Amino acid sequence: MSSFAKKCLLSVYLFFSVCCLSEAHNVDKSFAKLNILDQQVYQLTIEFDTLHLAKAALDFQGTDAELTTELTALSLSELKQLLAAIKQDIQSNSILLVNGQSTPLPEFHGLTLGEVRSLLSNSSRLNGFILPLTTSGRIPKNTEHIAIRFAPALGDVILTVARPSKSLVSMNTVSTPIVLKQDDQTEQALSQWQTAMTYLYQGYVHILPKGLDHILFVLALFLLAKKASSLLWQISAFTIAHTITLALGIFGIVNLPANIVEPIIALSIAYVAIENIFQQKLTHWRLPLIFVFGLLHGLGFASVLLELGLQPAQFITSLVAFNLGVEIGQLTVVALAFGLLSWFYHRPWYRQRIVIPLSAVIALTGSYWFIERIV
Repeated sequence: MSSFAKKCLLSVYLFFSVCCLSEAHNVDKSFAKLNILDQQVYQLTIEFDTLHLAKAALDFQGTDAELTTELTALSLSELKQLLAAIKQDIQSNSILLVNGQSTPLPEFHGLTLGEVRSLLSNSSRLNGFILPLTTSGRIPKNTEHIAIRFAPALGDVILTVARPSKSLVSMNTVSTPIVLKQDDQTEQALSQWQTAMTYLYQGYVHILPKGLDHILFVLALFLLAKKASSLLWQISAFTIAHTITLALGIFGIVNLPANIVEPIIALSIAYVAIENIFQQKLTHWRLPLIFVFGLLHGLGFASVLLELGLQPAQFITSLVAFNLGVEIGQLTVVALAFGLLSWFYHRPWYRQRIVIPLSAVIALTGSYWFIERIV
């Protein structure tokens, strides 16, 4: 088999691998809110993707639509057993940590048969299969700090903690410690730091490993750059643009629906990759186009940040930390690409064997996403 045929087969394999991955129904995160009330009373609410947990419990390998049909066909007793198994898994694997010591959470309420049957009967809710579980209890006296370890099935959990006049956001399988005995000034500084680290992490993981569309866009920019200065100009234009619309989107000044933004983001990936195939150096319209595309990517970032939720008292901290995390993620992508491909830069076949095949894979993937997102 010729080297050209091998490259074609590899491109097709990568393309369909990416397509299959994009079809999977994955849970990236769940949401929880902890209200700490007077007299050491707390209330905990967890909202999660019920469809994902049902798929895992049944070890179902089909699509979401097929799973919905499967769940609808279950008898009442079978569906009740399934919901009980999901609820028990969350109950037994979610733990309250009081001063570092494990304490079982009181019994959760919710995830009822009626709620699930109502969702199953309404196919338009397929993409919003979110149901809550709630519990409440008392925090022992003389407790200095608490934390919550969530069941692994919930994925990463974005926890919002609300207290009289105070709030913070935490994100992970185990929450950051929630200090109960501390002076207001120290607690506020700790809360700001925790929020900054949380949103820095969220911005980074939105690029690596979760932001495949943004990764491919940055790689497409990288492939046409023959020297550091040209790459710097492209990354700078993209960064400035998405920073502008990220801020405008968060403040509600600019707001476009996802069914418009997401297809155009996919189209931007395909365009830049196709231009890599037919152009050997930066054209005079490349930077303005990258800037426009960056504006659209920024609106995508804004939708993610709004989904995470922003605490009013820590709005700017969250915004700056998330954007910084995105930038670090992009620089990581560039650094990895440089580390893998720099040795080939000055080879006479670099463009023919690396730039063009990789750009073709990126262009096919972006085109596929564009068609998928408009239908």
